[in-house]
Amino acid sequence: MKTATMLALGMALLAPTASALAADDTMKVEKPIRVLAGIFSSTNGTNKQRTAIGVGYDFMKTSATNPTVYSVFIDTNSKKTGGVTTSLTGVGVSGRFYLESANAAGKPYATVGVGSYTFKSGASKSVIGGKLGIGYELNNGWLGELDYTTTQKVGSKDAGGMGFRIGYRF
Repeated sequence: MKTATMLALGMALLAPTASALAADDTMKVEKPIRVLAGIFSSTNGTNKQRTAIGVGYDFMKTSATNPTVYSVFIDTNSKKTGGVTTSLTGVGVSGRFYLESANAAGKPYATVGVGSYTFKSGASKSVIGGKLGIGYELNNGWLGELDYTTTQKVGSKDAGGMGFRIGYRF
């Protein structure tokens, strides 16, 4: 139910801007590559604190004053304990919604994404999931992001959790 709610919210947030894309009022994205690294705290299970990394590619943005940027992402987190690696890897699409115009330092944003997540702890299983996040991007390319990832349950385990990452756009 939680995953269905996240997916519905993601679709609802991305749908209004679909008409903007059809109207051809998009602009080229400068510095389209995002690389992030940090920690992930699992909601359930073993290896709760994991190393997290992510890569994203921004492929378009709206031309509004507070643009929406559309991207594809790969996020992964993992930890090896006692010879067993526990990991969660997501591949999907996301929208980043800038909440105000850039000031002297930078700008805040909210992000929502949906995708396929593969949970591995011994055996692996792919499920549908989503993420919601907030962040702050400095005008020089550095950024910080806090997000919550949710997935369909894998067996009886909730594979999602909270992540905090610092990154750079180039």
